[in-house]
Amino acid sequence: MRFDNPIYDHGFVFPDISDFPDVIHEPKYQGNGKEESVSIMKEAIQKNDLNMFQNGYQYYMKNVDTKLFNKLNTMFQFYSNFEDNRSELDIPSNEIYEDLFERGISYLKISTKVLQDKLQDDINNLLNTPDWRPPPGQFDRAKQLGPEYVKLVNDLFNRVGILQGATKYNKGKQLQVKNVVLHIATPTEENWKQFLYDCKTVTKTTNLHIDPKEDVIKAMLYLNDITLDDGPFSYVEKSNRWIYDDLQNIFGRAISTGSYCHTPESRAVVFQLPKQLRISHNFGRVLLDNTEEQERIIEQEKMFTSDKGNLCIFDPAGMHRGGICKSGTRIALQILMK
Repeated sequence: MRFDNPIYDHGFVFPDISDFPDVIHEPKYQGNGKEESVSIMKEAIQKNDLNMFQNGYQYYMKNVDTKLFNKLNTMFQFYSNFEDNRSELDIPSNEIYEDLFERGISYLKISTKVLQDKLQDDINNLLNTPDWRPPPGQFDRAKQLGPEYVKLVNDLFNRVGILQGATKYNKGKQLQVKNVVLHIATPTEENWKQFLYDCKTVTKTTNLHIDPKEDVIKAMLYLNDITLDDGPFSYVEKSNRWIYDDLQNIFGRAISTGSYCHTPESRAVVFQLPKQLRISHNFGRVLLDNTEEQERIIEQEKMFTSDKGNLCIFDPAGMHRGGICKSGTRIALQILMK
């Protein structure tokens, strides 16, 4: 979220997970969400009082889920101090900063020959990996790259001004490349359906999401030519600037990391909550096809194909997704700066 360049009138409403057709008959809390405990949690946010916040959500969540409770506590603490911890750094502006500030994403074209040559054996190995159904949180075909590649990408990003622009945009501290993952997406990919994994209905916006924690910048570097059939990365431009309800923001982010809602048991924990809090920042699958809400998002979603470049730098606080291949294959590096 951009408190120095906010958009309040975006009109987006996070959908209630329990309204998804495949799970609509599962038991859920029937209250209207205006009870005293919701007011307590909102007051807790204003007072930065974690104990008060815990008392609020525990009123509903009698079926204890330690992982989700921990995520709620973590997100409460992170976002209670988020704005205070971001101070402007005295760094010159550049085009990457201006793109991020205005629309949340910047497109570039760089040489990838050195990386492709060094990674060819790893690419071949991943391409030869048999299809499988990975558990929630894992890719079908991916490899965590070591310090050699982290340094190589960091040096490259430093030379072309990416670290400069990303740091100025992110505020607070000098960013460095901290993580590089080689990921190959194919038409048989399963990981993009992991939210509501046990359900059959797949909507046109499945896997559209917002990353749960901010204070990082990400990049996607293509190592092959990407068309609309090859699972291009996509981004809803300017959605990094959209401001949401504080309480929904905490619950949406916590649920997106604390629960994939991939079994009836995992959903039962979330469905204890009132309607306004049964949401996830991994919301794309729950946006139903041909609804006004979904169509409005699709109209704003921009596909990153090779005619725009081979590298995009983006704020993961904006809506994004990728790797959903129709017929081709996407070979890419997913890069984290923090």
